[in-house]
This record gives sequence, C-alpha cells and structure tokens, in this order.
Amino acid sequence: MAASGSRTPALLLGLPLAVLTALIAVLLSITVVFGAAAPAGCGGSEAVGELNSKVPPRLVPLYVGAASRYGLGEKGPSVLASINEIETGFGENNTVSSAGAEGWMQFMPETWAAYGVDANGDGRKDPFNAADAIYAAARYLKASGAPGDWREAIFAYNHADWYVEDVLAGAERFAGGGGTTLEVTESTACPSVGPAGPAVQKMVAEADRIDGLELTYEYGGSHGSTPTPANGPFDCSSAVSHLLQVAGFDNPTMDTTLLIGWGKAGPGRWVTIHVKPYGEDAHTFLEFDASVTPDSQRYWGTSGTNPNGGPGWIPESAFSASYLAGFQPRHPAGL
Repeated sequence: MAASGSRTPALLLGLPLAVLTALIAVLLSITVVFGAAAPAGCGGSEAVGELNSKVPPRLVPLYVGAASRYGLGEKGPSVLASINEIETGFGENNTVSSAGAEGWMQFMPETWAAYGVDANGDGRKDPFNAADAIYAAARYLKASGAPGDWREAIFAYNHADWYVEDVLAGAERFAGGGGTTLEVTESTACPSVGPAGPAVQKMVAEADRIDGLELTYEYGGSHGSTPTPANGPFDCSSAVSHLLQVAGFDNPTMDTTLLIGWGKAGPGRWVTIHVKPYGEDAHTFLEFDASVTPDSQRYWGTSGTNPNGGPGWIPESAFSASYLAGFQPRHPAGL
C-alpha cells in the first residue's frame, strides 16, 4: 500500500475551468444530491491521496472527507471509491441485496448498527444516504486494520479474496492520473464543526488522570457508591460510570445490566459505550471519537492491556472489528 506522503493533498480532476469552479462550491457545501448538509467531523492530519476524473465529481468530497476523518491515508479515497463502485455502481443500485445488505455501501444491518454514523448531521444514521454510508465505510475499514493492512480491512468488508483484488485494482484505476489540480484544505475536504464540548473534555481529562494512577482492577469496586470515589476502586462498569458522572450526567454507579439500558442506542458522535451485559465475559468500556483522542487513546476502561488490569487508555489496535461486534453500542445523550 502507498504510504502517507508529505506532499500537499490534491484532487486531480482533469475538468474544464467552469466545472472545476462548480466543484469547489460542492467542496464547500455538499449539495442536495446527498439530501443534507456537509459531512460533519474531521480529524487526523494524515495526507489524503489523489482521485482522478474517473470518479464522479459529486462524490469526491465524501471520499476525501471520510478518508481524512478516519485517518485512512493516501489510499483511503480511492479504496472508498472502488468499494462504492463495486457495491452499488456509485449509488445507482443501492437497493437491499438478496443477502440483506443495504444502502450506498451495502452494509449488513448488524454491521450498520455497530458502525453507522450520522455524517451529514441530520440526526439520522441512514445507509441510504451517501454521506452517512461512505463515512461509515471509512470507519469500518479503519476498525478493521486500514491503512496499516488494506487487504485485511477489505477482506473484513467482504470475506472473499477476489473481492479484495477487485477493490485494490479499482483503487489503482481511481488514484492519480494527471489533469487539473485542485488543492484540498481541511476546510474544503472536511468542513469544520464545533468542539466536542466541555462534557467530553472533562471525560478525557479524568481518563488521563486515572490512567496515570495505574490502579488495580477490583471486581465490584465502588458499586453501591454514587458518585464513585475519585480514585476507585473500579471494575469495568464502575469505571465507565465514573467518567459519565464526571461529565455531569448525574447517573448512578451502574453495572453492565444497567448500562445496556442507559443513554441512547447506537454509537455516539463523540463517545460510544460498548456493553456486553450478560455472561462470564460481560464487559464494558468507552470509545472516544478520532477527532477527540489519538489512536493510542481510542478506548478507555479496565483491560488486561493496562498495568494491573485497571482502568486506563487502550489503543485502537487492541480491539478487532470481530471483537467489537460482540458488544452493543450506546452513547450518552447529546454525545
């Protein structure tokens, strides 16, 4: 795979000046073609690669924005374009497949439940909306190993070797190719949004503080105490409850069976609570959005990856997509 380079990101469109001017306007505001406003939320500073004029110009901002948002590097836009072409012909055939896959990027319902996003800010996560679907595909590819291992990530998207080869071949066709150069800045490829807000900032600051304590995991720790003591003791659910309390949600100290009914269903914009409420492997932890924390601090909670098994930061690489699929995502209201 092509590594991220140091050159300025560009879209090689090869278009007449009048069309290029119109496309700049599209980059600044996604038009009614997508049925909503520009995709929200951009994070990461990796170089984003090039797309040539073989890609439908109206979709270029979505591929570039999604790749930038989820740190997919230079290959990201062209891979997203290739998957979109293979799955639905760039949205021309986005009906429900015989296997049950649906929408612009052909997500299975259970995968969409875990990775779907509201990229256009209309309050819904809709696989039949181009922005939501393409950004969700970028999120899923990132969770599945991209850009470090594109083959593994694409195989996770569709478990077939031929599919991996077809996607990579298509990505090569869409990458670069010369023509008129349009500079892509953060404001055009990824329209800026407001900060995550004080609640999330409080959670991250408290997560940092507790991470530095290197506390020991204690089953049942601080259950029965609301709010939890500042320094625990903590098990997985009381640690999650503690950060929510610090954020100001006024929640009790909950176990996993209560967390599964708290807040809102589905992934959050800034913070997601992953919950597996029952069984011997019942567990819960938090996920912070890529625009909030770096990859090395993607998750937070009790884990064997931490000293003494207590609460602390957990890198994105620690949890595979198949592992995350065993949890139900929820989020604090408003986050």
